[in-house]
Amino acid sequence: MANVSFFSFTIPDHGVVATIKGKAVNPNYSGLSFRVKDLLKRWKTEDEGRIRQAITQAMQGTSRTIVFVGESTYKSNWVAEEVEKTLANGKKLFAVRLNGTAGPKPKALTDKGIALHAWSEATLQSLATQ
Repeated sequence: MANVSFFSFTIPDHGVVATIKGKAVNPNYSGLSFRVKDLLKRWKTEDEGRIRQAITQAMQGTSRTIVFVGESTYKSNWVAEEVEKTLANGKKLFAVRLNGTAGPKPKALTDKGIALHAWSEATLQSLATQ
């Protein structure tokens, strides 16, 4: 399977996650370098079936999921669903605290015994490429 990371995050963290992705895929940025799939593109839909389909499609061809934990990530049913889908597909799952945030660790991560790593580009690079 390709070494590609799926990014899981909440809408309030969209901007910071987009910046992280931009750095990771920019060959001129030396701190991060790995391939990413995500749902950074926003749609105007509340259709849960359509959202689930988009998540499934975005996760295809990935080898791991990285959950970015911010202030309100613990409230997200979609992050919890992405955690479950990742584990059900036998893929690696990691969680990284977004810099400067202190929101609670999502129950989906706690229930599965997933460690929450402190923010650093070096940690993210390691998790995305192991």
